[in-house]
Amino acid sequence: MKKIISISLLSLLGLSLVAFSFFGIRQTLTKREIATEWESQPTTAPQLKTTSQLEITPLYEEAGSTDEFIIGHGVSYLIRTDAATILMDVGDNPDRSPVAPFEQNMQKLGISWDEIDRIVISHLHPDHVGGVDAWKENTVSMGDFELPDDLGERLIFVPAPVKFKGAIHATIPTLPAPDVATTGVISYPEVFPLSLFQPKGMEQALVVNVNGEGLVMISGCGHPTLERLVERAESLYGLPVIGVVGGLHYGEASPEELQTHIQFLQARQPKLIALSPHDSSPQAIEAFKDAFPDSYQAISVGKPIRIP
Repeated sequence: MKKIISISLLSLLGLSLVAFSFFGIRQTLTKREIATEWESQPTTAPQLKTTSQLEITPLYEEAGSTDEFIIGHGVSYLIRTDAATILMDVGDNPDRSPVAPFEQNMQKLGISWDEIDRIVISHLHPDHVGGVDAWKENTVSMGDFELPDDLGERLIFVPAPVKFKGAIHATIPTLPAPDVATTGVISYPEVFPLSLFQPKGMEQALVVNVNGEGLVMISGCGHPTLERLVERAESLYGLPVIGVVGGLHYGEASPEELQTHIQFLQARQPKLIALSPHDSSPQAIEAFKDAFPDSYQAISVGKPIRIP
């Protein structure tokens, strides 16, 4: 009996070593592929018009401005410019509510679907596409209702193919609106445990050119890194990034790592910094508040972020 148990344990150990080696090799090859893709990044982009105003209203986030709003781990932002109103990401729906949490918050804010011109999904994680069920089905879920017909079929810009009618898979820099652009899709090593299913993730951020100010970059999670997102925006649209809003995934960043990112932004003398509490720790947020006391704005559901 002991011999049988020993053989079983050795077999299990052997299988574990094989699996560990397989995933290790796969991640190494994925990182090389990502590095090659970054070197061949796009060098041209469609002309991005300026906007005289920019307002970003969080519709779903880890923090709320009052107790009346539904909050949770995820992101959904309503972005208003001169030319359009863009919904970026649709958050999570952990309770599988027929009316998605972000839409319930929309209703409380008096925001109608008729106001929304386009939807952009930053990346296909559950807390950005409407929940685990949507992620499993490779789609985007906004609750059990039909979208207004006048928005048309060309509605949702996604970073990878999904099973959603009318979704636009545009890997290159694209204009959801004349004064709102995407960075184009940037690949990154997928986070664990999602990396068990897919070693490489794809994310896009939004870029807005504020007249007389510069570029504001709005991210869902910032998986490709702050530096790459900012560098991509600046290289495409020829202006400095003076604002960064959204997720940057500083949940476990050390003080030394945070200082590296802070110094990167300080060189640009930003006029707007706002970190998402859904993926950055309270310590990281405090570090950025201390570094940018005059330009930092907190992200919470229902509280608009504005520039200028």
